[in-house]
Amino acid sequence: MKSKILLVAAIALLSASSTFAQEFVQCQKGTLASYIALGSGGCMFQSALYRNFTYTAATTNPVSANQIIVDPVSVPITSNEFLGLNFSAPWTAAVDTTSVSVIGYNTVPFPPEAGPAVAGVDLTLDLGTATIGGIIGGVTVKEQVTTAGIATTTNLDVYDTCADGCFLRRTDSVTLTPASTLQTTLTISLSGGTGGVSLSNFAADDVFTL
Repeated sequence: MKSKILLVAAIALLSASSTFAQEFVQCQKGTLASYIALGSGGCMFQSALYRNFTYTAATTNPVSANQIIVDPVSVPITSNEFLGLNFSAPWTAAVDTTSVSVIGYNTVPFPPEAGPAVAGVDLTLDLGTATIGGIIGGVTVKEQVTTAGIATTTNLDVYDTCADGCFLRRTDSVTLTPASTLQTTLTISLSGGTGGVSLSNFAADDVFTL
Protein backbone atom coordinates (compact mmCIF):
# COMPACT_ATOMS: atom_id res chain seq x y z
CA MET A 1 0.00 0.00 0.00
CA LYS A 2 2.82 2.40 0.83
CA SER A 3 4.38 2.03 -2.61
CA LYS A 4 1.03 2.77 -4.26
CA ILE A 5 0.63 5.98 -2.24
CA LEU A 6 4.12 7.14 -3.20
CA LEU A 7 3.40 6.39 -6.85
CA VAL A 8 0.18 8.39 -6.81
CA ALA A 9 1.99 11.31 -5.13
CA ALA A 10 4.73 11.23 -7.76
CA ILE A 11 2.20 11.27 -10.59
CA ALA A 12 0.34 14.18 -9.00
CA LEU A 13 3.57 16.17 -8.63
CA LEU A 14 4.53 15.52 -12.26
CA SER A 15 1.10 16.67 -13.41
CA ALA A 16 1.34 19.89 -11.35
CA SER A 17 4.81 20.68 -12.73
CA SER A 18 3.59 20.15 -16.29
CA THR A 19 0.57 22.43 -15.72
CA PHE A 20 2.81 25.14 -14.24
CA ALA A 21 5.15 25.01 -17.24
CA GLN A 22 2.24 25.32 -19.66
CA GLU A 23 0.65 28.18 -17.75
CA PHE A 24 3.71 30.43 -17.92
CA VAL A 25 5.18 30.26 -21.42
CA GLN A 26 8.55 31.65 -22.44
CA CYS A 27 8.49 35.03 -24.20
CA GLN A 28 9.27 34.69 -27.91
CA LYS A 29 10.07 37.14 -30.70
CA GLY A 30 6.80 38.45 -32.13
CA THR A 31 4.70 41.51 -32.79
CA LEU A 32 3.48 43.80 -30.05
CA ALA A 33 -0.03 42.76 -31.11
CA SER A 34 0.81 39.15 -30.19
CA TYR A 35 2.10 40.28 -26.79
CA ILE A 36 -1.08 42.27 -26.19
CA ALA A 37 -3.07 39.12 -27.03
CA LEU A 38 -1.33 37.27 -24.14
CA GLY A 39 -3.36 39.39 -21.71
CA SER A 40 -2.89 38.81 -17.99
CA GLY A 41 -1.34 35.37 -18.61
CA GLY A 42 1.74 36.98 -20.11
CA CYS A 43 5.03 35.21 -20.66
CA MET A 44 8.28 34.61 -18.79
CA PHE A 45 11.59 36.27 -19.62
CA GLN A 46 14.69 36.35 -17.42
CA SER A 47 13.49 36.57 -13.81
CA ALA A 48 10.10 38.17 -14.47
CA LEU A 49 6.62 37.55 -15.83
CA TYR A 50 5.67 40.16 -18.47
CA ARG A 51 1.94 40.69 -18.90
CA ASN A 52 -0.93 43.11 -19.69
CA PHE A 53 0.74 44.81 -22.66
CA THR A 54 -1.02 47.89 -24.03
CA TYR A 55 -0.35 50.28 -26.90
CA THR A 56 -1.52 53.73 -27.95
CA ALA A 57 -0.44 54.67 -31.47
CA ALA A 58 0.55 58.18 -32.48
CA THR A 59 -2.05 60.31 -34.23
CA THR A 60 0.61 61.52 -36.71
CA ASN A 61 2.51 58.89 -38.73
CA PRO A 62 1.00 56.05 -36.65
CA VAL A 63 2.79 52.71 -36.37
CA SER A 64 0.45 49.78 -35.69
CA ALA A 65 1.01 47.15 -32.99
CA ASN A 66 1.54 44.64 -35.82
CA GLN A 67 4.50 46.69 -37.10
CA ILE A 68 6.33 46.71 -33.76
CA ILE A 69 8.59 43.70 -33.20
CA VAL A 70 9.30 42.66 -29.60
CA ASP A 71 12.47 40.58 -29.24
CA PRO A 72 13.28 39.27 -25.72
CA VAL A 73 16.93 38.41 -26.31
CA SER A 74 20.46 39.61 -25.66
CA VAL A 75 20.93 42.27 -28.33
CA PRO A 76 24.12 44.24 -29.20
CA ILE A 77 22.46 47.68 -29.29
CA THR A 78 25.52 49.45 -27.89
CA SER A 79 29.09 48.22 -27.59
CA ASN A 80 27.91 45.94 -24.74
CA GLU A 81 25.38 43.13 -24.84
CA PHE A 82 21.96 44.30 -23.62
CA LEU A 83 19.66 41.71 -22.12
CA GLY A 84 16.11 43.02 -22.32
CA LEU A 85 13.01 43.56 -24.45
CA ASN A 86 14.05 45.06 -27.76
CA PHE A 87 11.34 47.06 -29.56
CA SER A 88 11.85 47.76 -33.27
CA ALA A 89 9.57 49.55 -35.72
CA PRO A 90 9.65 52.24 -38.46
CA TRP A 91 8.92 55.21 -36.19
CA THR A 92 9.20 58.51 -38.10
CA ALA A 93 8.27 62.17 -37.90
CA ALA A 94 8.26 64.36 -40.97
CA VAL A 95 9.39 67.99 -41.13
CA ASP A 96 7.55 70.20 -38.62
CA THR A 97 5.53 67.30 -37.20
CA THR A 98 5.59 65.36 -33.94
CA SER A 99 4.77 61.73 -33.19
CA VAL A 100 4.06 60.29 -29.73
CA SER A 101 3.14 56.66 -29.03
CA VAL A 102 2.94 54.74 -25.74
CA ILE A 103 3.68 51.10 -24.82
CA GLY A 104 2.68 49.77 -21.41
CA TYR A 105 3.21 46.50 -19.57
CA ASN A 106 3.35 44.94 -16.12
CA THR A 107 6.17 42.85 -14.64
CA VAL A 108 6.34 40.69 -11.51
CA PRO A 109 9.04 38.33 -10.18
CA PHE A 110 8.77 34.83 -11.65
CA PRO A 111 7.12 32.82 -10.33
CA PRO A 112 4.70 35.40 -8.89
CA GLU A 113 5.07 35.84 -5.14
CA ALA A 114 2.37 36.81 -2.66
CA GLY A 115 4.82 37.36 0.17
CA PRO A 116 7.31 40.18 0.91
CA ALA A 117 8.88 42.15 -1.92
CA VAL A 118 12.02 40.80 -3.53
CA ALA A 119 15.37 42.45 -2.89
CA GLY A 120 15.13 44.90 -5.76
CA VAL A 121 15.12 45.47 -9.49
CA ASP A 122 17.62 46.96 -11.94
CA LEU A 123 16.16 49.06 -14.77
CA THR A 124 18.06 50.00 -17.92
CA LEU A 125 16.81 51.86 -20.99
CA ASP A 126 18.82 52.03 -24.22
CA LEU A 127 17.96 54.33 -27.15
CA GLY A 128 19.18 51.98 -29.87
CA THR A 129 19.18 53.30 -33.44
CA ALA A 130 17.92 56.84 -34.04
CA THR A 131 18.47 59.16 -37.01
CA ILE A 132 18.17 62.90 -36.52
CA GLY A 133 17.72 64.74 -39.81
CA GLY A 134 16.41 68.12 -38.71
CA ILE A 135 18.57 70.72 -36.98
CA ILE A 136 15.84 71.14 -34.35
CA GLY A 137 14.64 67.53 -34.49
CA GLY A 138 14.78 65.00 -31.71
CA VAL A 139 14.01 61.44 -30.60
CA THR A 140 13.20 60.65 -26.97
CA VAL A 141 12.16 57.45 -25.20
CA LYS A 142 10.94 57.84 -21.62
CA GLU A 143 10.42 54.89 -19.28
CA GLN A 144 8.16 55.57 -16.31
CA VAL A 145 8.00 52.81 -13.70
CA THR A 146 5.59 52.72 -10.77
CA THR A 147 6.49 50.23 -8.03
CA ALA A 148 3.64 48.53 -6.17
CA GLY A 149 3.79 48.55 -2.40
CA ILE A 150 5.82 51.74 -2.11
CA ALA A 151 4.80 55.22 -3.21
CA THR A 152 7.44 55.84 -5.84
CA THR A 153 7.58 56.53 -9.56
CA THR A 154 10.90 56.39 -11.38
CA ASN A 155 11.65 58.03 -14.72
CA LEU A 156 14.39 57.06 -17.17
CA ASP A 157 15.12 59.17 -20.25
CA VAL A 158 17.21 58.54 -23.35
CA TYR A 159 17.40 61.01 -26.20
CA ASP A 160 19.17 62.33 -29.26
CA THR A 161 18.05 65.88 -29.94
CA CYS A 162 19.21 69.17 -31.45
CA ALA A 163 16.68 71.70 -30.17
CA ASP A 164 18.81 74.43 -28.53
CA GLY A 165 22.06 72.63 -29.26
CA CYS A 166 22.68 68.92 -29.67
CA PHE A 167 22.24 66.59 -26.70
CA LEU A 168 22.80 62.86 -26.58
CA ARG A 169 22.06 60.26 -23.90
CA ARG A 170 21.87 56.72 -25.21
CA THR A 171 21.39 54.83 -21.92
CA ASP A 172 19.84 55.45 -18.51
CA SER A 173 19.79 53.10 -15.51
CA VAL A 174 18.51 52.92 -11.94
CA THR A 175 18.24 50.35 -9.14
CA LEU A 176 15.06 50.17 -7.03
CA THR A 177 15.03 48.51 -3.59
CA PRO A 178 12.77 46.92 -2.56
CA ALA A 179 10.46 46.17 -5.47
CA SER A 180 7.67 43.76 -6.32
CA THR A 181 5.19 44.49 -9.11
CA LEU A 182 6.24 47.10 -11.67
CA GLN A 183 3.98 49.07 -14.00
CA THR A 184 6.03 50.32 -16.94
CA THR A 185 5.07 53.00 -19.46
CA LEU A 186 7.33 53.63 -22.46
CA THR A 187 6.69 56.91 -24.27
CA ILE A 188 8.26 57.23 -27.73
CA SER A 189 8.43 60.86 -28.89
CA LEU A 190 9.75 62.14 -32.21
CA SER A 191 10.01 65.76 -33.36
CA GLY A 192 10.65 66.22 -37.09
CA GLY A 193 12.41 69.58 -36.95
CA THR A 194 13.50 70.88 -40.35
CA GLY A 195 14.63 67.59 -41.85
CA GLY A 196 12.57 64.79 -40.33
CA VAL A 197 13.67 62.10 -37.85
CA SER A 198 13.37 58.34 -37.40
CA LEU A 199 13.83 55.65 -34.74
CA SER A 200 14.52 52.01 -35.58
CA ASN A 201 14.75 50.34 -32.17
CA PHE A 202 15.25 50.72 -28.44
CA ALA A 203 15.45 48.31 -25.50
CA ALA A 204 14.17 48.20 -21.92
CA ASP A 205 15.51 45.81 -19.28
CA ASP A 206 13.78 45.07 -15.95
CA VAL A 207 15.92 42.60 -13.98
CA PHE A 208 14.65 41.43 -10.59
CA THR A 209 17.42 40.59 -8.12
CA LEU A 210 16.67 38.11 -5.34
